[in-house]
Amino acid sequence: MLRTIPRLRPLSLLLALLLLTSLQGTIPGSARAQGGAAPSTPLAGAGDPNSASAALQPMQEAYGLLLQRYAVPLDPAQLVDAAQTAMDDALSDAGIAAPPPGLGVLGDDPAQEWMALRQRFQALVAQYGDRVSPQTLAYAAIGGMADSVDDAHTHFITPDAYRDEQQWEQGEVRYGGIGARLESTEPMIVEVFPNSPAEQAGLGPGDLIQSVDGQSTSGWKVDEVVDHIRGPEGTPVVIGVQRVGSTQTEELSLVRAQVSAPFVESRRLAGDIGYVALRGFPEPSVVGKVEDAILQLQQQGVHGIILDLRGNGGGRLDVGTRLLGDFVPAGPIYQTVDRQGHTETGTVTDAHQLLTVPLAVLIDDGTASMGEIFAAAIQEHHVGTLIGTTTAGAVAASVFAPLSDGSALQLSIERVYSGDGALLDKVGVHPDQDVPADLTALRAGHDVQLDRAVAYLQSQAAGAGAPSSGLVQPSLDRAA
Repeated sequence: MLRTIPRLRPLSLLLALLLLTSLQGTIPGSARAQGGAAPSTPLAGAGDPNSASAALQPMQEAYGLLLQRYAVPLDPAQLVDAAQTAMDDALSDAGIAAPPPGLGVLGDDPAQEWMALRQRFQALVAQYGDRVSPQTLAYAAIGGMADSVDDAHTHFITPDAYRDEQQWEQGEVRYGGIGARLESTEPMIVEVFPNSPAEQAGLGPGDLIQSVDGQSTSGWKVDEVVDHIRGPEGTPVVIGVQRVGSTQTEELSLVRAQVSAPFVESRRLAGDIGYVALRGFPEPSVVGKVEDAILQLQQQGVHGIILDLRGNGGGRLDVGTRLLGDFVPAGPIYQTVDRQGHTETGTVTDAHQLLTVPLAVLIDDGTASMGEIFAAAIQEHHVGTLIGTTTAGAVAASVFAPLSDGSALQLSIERVYSGDGALLDKVGVHPDQDVPADLTALRAGHDVQLDRAVAYLQSQAAGAGAPSSGLVQPSLDRAA
């Protein structure tokens, strides 16, 4: 399965971030976060990765980055309070109750607040370091600071997750798992990848994962189920499955394999409708793959094209912009506002109409970031009909800032609006035809959203038209 961090794919500008010298002056010892991979050798004085000094370094870097580079100015007291609370929670998870309190809120001076956080960290390490590692406490603190801004594009990313993210950006989606994509709260398999352990075990859409390695999945989020199923290639995992049409749970022992999930898939559906699924905008080659798929389908005489953006978590802004040039006329497709309030408008300048048939675009609450900008542009330019449910509402321009121990901080640096200036973050893009997913139908082998898109395009081909609203109504990040 893919990494769940971040669950909502960023508009990855992939900038090399530097901590500003002004912050280095106010926060002693602040290190620069270098572009590209993290240093292969320890920074001066680092030593054992679980030592207090080595663990403190990335925590300090993350604090500085959030204060200097986040899309809007942040309150240092908020960050420090969140970091201390997160460290307390980490201790509580280890069975340590009521650790000594920190110094509390010291005002809005970044240096004073950092000093309070550093002293609290060092005190907790001195008292509990034999039970909770310094790295665990530091990672909890960084995660707490990042989560406190309540932004889907701002996260702490562990070294393993950051390596996966770098692979994603190169268009390489490979991981140790069983090759099944999960959705809903149950959780349910909605897609099985070809030549995967899941396919070989006969798993299919609608099957429910009831347990993993003897642990019930009741109450787990889908991301948690995914994390438990993932693992090193060649290792076993036992999953409890309730198959479609059965009330019994069957235990299956599968051997994890390297799963490679394509970003672009296409096929011809019954009724002469073309189908193209796009799972993300990681790097430029996906543009050519989508173009080739659509051209081939149109040459085969299809009457319409379905572009499936369900579960598309986004990706690079430049890649999405380039692909939009195949669908929309020249003009604005998004607007960005930085922390100083400067606004810039992104436009399509090299527009060339690719479609010769009507277009339907499938969206859902897994469509995020660049996926939402893409859907909004299709809607605002009236070149296609959106079918499904409202998108995730997770839109911002973000960067990945490597930290000195190989981990990273993803953080939003700009707010993003649609080409017409519509707010997308925490709002989303509303479909033209509201068609909720029907999990009961899916378990019976029917994708009602896809069926509605097929019916709509067939009606367009027949010249009958279709209503645009008022109708009753997949992410690789949730692939196991």
